[in-house]
Amino acid sequence: MMDRQAQLRWFAREVLPHEPDLRKWLGGRVRGLSSCDVDEVVQEAYARLWVAEADAIRSPRAYLFVTARHIVGEHIRRSRIVAIDLVADLDTLNIIDEEISVHRRLSAQEELARLYEILQTLPPKCRQAFELKKFQDFSQRRIAEHMGIAESTVEKHLSKALRLVSEAMKQAPSGAEDGRHRERRFWKWG
Repeated sequence: MMDRQAQLRWFAREVLPHEPDLRKWLGGRVRGLSSCDVDEVVQEAYARLWVAEADAIRSPRAYLFVTARHIVGEHIRRSRIVAIDLVADLDTLNIIDEEISVHRRLSAQEELARLYEILQTLPPKCRQAFELKKFQDFSQRRIAEHMGIAESTVEKHLSKALRLVSEAMKQAPSGAEDGRHRERRFWKWG
């Protein structure tokens, strides 16, 4: 467990810089949220990250976004009157039902940790393109501009990253008792 000063430094370095992207993401994903609601979601996400075990969080940005997504889901479920915009966006949030078993949640956390480890093994440009596409929702054109490369090169990096991640995820996790592996779902680039 971190001391308070270390936690403050971690929070300032690893969480706070993502607030503009989080606000943009919330605004783009959930049309029915007012700016006041976005403020509440961001503050609640910060509160939850503050009490979480920072040492166990491998990707603070991803954790922040997932936490915000869950908060929006809770808000929608608690609301007696739900704007049609929020209902339409419920599917895009992929809200996880609160009654999902602890086993499934643990399994999902293990999968994310494994994905993070696999991403660290990708060639740097492939990893950067993949992370921009999947974690920051950049278009291929925006990735190309951001990385200073051609769109066709971005497509090659994304294709290679997806192939490498897919192959690695199909292999049994290290430390697995037997060689079996669970079925994996992968994102569409769309």
